[in-house]
Amino acid sequence: MKFFISEQTQESFAEMPLASQMLPILQKMKIDQPTLIQKQAFPIALAGHDLVGIAETGSGKTLIYLLTIFSKLLSDPNSRALVLTPSRETADQVFRTVTEISEGLSISSCLVVAGMPDKVQTSQLKKNPRLIVATPGRLLDHLSGNKLLLQKMSIMVIDEADRMLNEGFGEQLKKIKSTTRGEYQTMMYSANFHKLAEKFSESFLRPGCYLIKTQGAEKPVSNLKQIVIFTDYGLKKDKLLKVLVKTRGPCIVFVNDQPNAESVHHHLSENGLSADVIHGAFKHGHRERVMRDFRSKKFQVLITTDLLARGLDIPDIEIVVNFDLPNETEDFLHRIGRTARAGKNGTAVTFVAKSEEKLFNKFKPYVENAEERR
Repeated sequence: MKFFISEQTQESFAEMPLASQMLPILQKMKIDQPTLIQKQAFPIALAGHDLVGIAETGSGKTLIYLLTIFSKLLSDPNSRALVLTPSRETADQVFRTVTEISEGLSISSCLVVAGMPDKVQTSQLKKNPRLIVATPGRLLDHLSGNKLLLQKMSIMVIDEADRMLNEGFGEQLKKIKSTTRGEYQTMMYSANFHKLAEKFSESFLRPGCYLIKTQGAEKPVSNLKQIVIFTDYGLKKDKLLKVLVKTRGPCIVFVNDQPNAESVHHHLSENGLSADVIHGAFKHGHRERVMRDFRSKKFQVLITTDLLARGLDIPDIEIVVNFDLPNETEDFLHRIGRTARAGKNGTAVTFVAKSEEKLFNKFKPYVENAEERR
């Protein structure tokens, strides 16, 4: 697909044609200066063009599409918008920001994910909310009984586009698109965008769409300190404990499966660290409670699988730990992208057992300046 490349940038939020209500909201959120991707993408997004935005995690992509959406909804009372994300956790995070931005704006919104009472969602959707944040499968459930659910839609956003277009969501997205009518703006945002995703995106984007890709895309951010610890697998838990007892801020530990998550949680708790665990076996309500407690700093260390590797935005994560190596490089980038966000400093620690050294070779381009310990 042929993309247009824009050289246009806007250096401050005041220069951008945002709705006037957005500037006080940004001040309240303590966001003063746009990031690089925001400087490049806002002029295109606010002009109504289709675009694909690719930038490192923590660079403010969510804010681009939400401020664009709210500016559109405020300028056109008949317009509506849809944000699609691959998981409940990502949708929850996006909707949390929607709630923060929309306070006092009288713009209705709705979260559509599994794990919530069906009657509540159906009731909210019957009122035609101006902004819907949803996972594809759950939205399709509602569309089966209400084909007009997305009428008057002006903007569709596909967040975490690489995952959405590579991991089996494609047919669901096509079905959702088939229920839409008329012209609308489509935006896709991601930290990665492979050839397969690019080819699939052709069926969603209008001709003349733009590609905005920062130089730091698909790389760790510059303000991230990385440490790689080579060790025997059996010593990982004790070495993890030594790393974490030296920290004071919130920490996230990533493991590859549920048994490991439970085992690491038990070891840390047994040794006096304040910790909790989230993985796919827990119900949505339980996961929400754990996340609320983590955000409110009721415990320090969150152990999780890749369930939370994408889309999770919690300020001031001090350290992210790869207890196990993931299988894919994009998962590695998303994991370490949970810290050093929005220009802040952070540390990522990666454990490499002897049995993982061959797998580790694929991650070496992303840890070039890492401190190595043995």
